[in-house]
Amino acid sequence: MTEPDRTDLDLASPAPPAAAPQAASAARVEPQRASLFALWAVAVIALGVALFTFFTRGQEVQRVAEVSAQRMAEAQAAAKEAQAAARAAQDNTRDALAKLSVLETRLAESQNQQVALERLYEELSRNRDEFVLIEVERMVELAAQQLQVAGNITGALAALQTADARLARADKPQYGNIRKVLARDIERLKAQPATDLTGLAIRLDALSEQVEQLPLLSEPRPVPEAKKAVEPGSSWWDRFSADVTREFTELVSIRKLSGNEVLLMTPDQARLYRDTLRLKLANARLALMARNQQLLRSDLARIDVAVSRSADPRSKLTQSFLTSLRTVGSATVAIEPPSLNETLSAIANVRAARN
Repeated sequence: MTEPDRTDLDLASPAPPAAAPQAASAARVEPQRASLFALWAVAVIALGVALFTFFTRGQEVQRVAEVSAQRMAEAQAAAKEAQAAARAAQDNTRDALAKLSVLETRLAESQNQQVALERLYEELSRNRDEFVLIEVERMVELAAQQLQVAGNITGALAALQTADARLARADKPQYGNIRKVLARDIERLKAQPATDLTGLAIRLDALSEQVEQLPLLSEPRPVPEAKKAVEPGSSWWDRFSADVTREFTELVSIRKLSGNEVLLMTPDQARLYRDTLRLKLANARLALMARNQQLLRSDLARIDVAVSRSADPRSKLTQSFLTSLRTVGSATVAIEPPSLNETLSAIANVRAARN
């Protein structure tokens, strides 16, 4: 549509009424402008708010990005530390596993050694018990030999007491029966008469050594020097008489004997006589060690007779010889030693039970 010509309008209508439309259009334009201004103001405000929001969010995003980058850096550092710690933990784990393997190996070796030691201890314990029984058995056998061969009560008693002390140190209940039998044998030996066979044998040996010094009646004896009958400065006749008396005294010796056969003994016979005495003393010693009372006294009686007839009875050596000889002959040497078979059987039973 084309706008009507203002001239036509002016011609068609009077003048006063034409001012009213202008006022109305002006009134309509003012609100439109206000609305347009408000819209522009709103748009500007919205744009400002948008820009403010954009810049604010950008700063927040940048700040979040910076924080995120910092957190990521920290996380990466922590991850690196964790990886290093993990590697260290793996290394420590490998070391621990290696050490554990070594410890397990050593533990197994220790267990094997412990088992071996226990077996060795058991074996040693068995061997020690066996050694104790063997030792005690040897002591009892020694005591039996002392009784049967030499009749040595003291030696046999000492051997049995030593065996009992050895069992007491072992302190094992299975040795009770052996100790009971040993105690009975010890009491039986203590009840036997004590005879010092060793001392008597030593005395016979001493007598055998004294045979060589026995003064025989057939051997010449030194004559004591005669006292001087005159003093120096006496007459020649007194001196002559004293010399003749001394020479006669040394030349002739008068002795009273019960028989004459002892004076006819030659040096060879004297040597044979002494050897015979030693042989008889040796036989007497054998009879003593065998505890043969009758044979011992018979041998000593024959020696006593031979010495009393052929040796000088006034000599102190002869008297001492005969006294010792008679002391040995008066000793009681014959005994009935107890048998130790029961003790040996008890030891054999304990050994058999252990085996």
